[in-house]
Amino acid sequence: MSAGPEVPGRVEVTARALTSLTRAVAAERLGAPASRVRVGLGDASGSLALDITGPVAAGEDLVAHATRVADEVKGRVSELTGRRVGSAHIELTGIVRDHETRVDRRAS
Repeated sequence: MSAGPEVPGRVEVTARALTSLTRAVAAERLGAPASRVRVGLGDASGSLALDITGPVAAGEDLVAHATRVADEVKGRVSELTGRRVGSAHIELTGIVRDHETRVDRRAS
């Protein structure tokens, strides 16, 4: 991926934009609705620190999944923003279950 011609100036990403982007990435990786995911931003020795709270999709090994999600979110947020992400802390608040079948209550 090339940067193209040099353009004078700079690009600033606001804290609000970083929060929204991180929420979307975390929700996707956790398998949860973004509306149920909360994100806090902080500083980790000059790098971005992410504090993520939300539910996770039901699965076999939730701890391993949450650990993998933390690494994936760090990598993806860094890739999308160009910022160093030093840490990602995830607090799981529940489990999102996929309802495979629905009951049709209409009269047959």
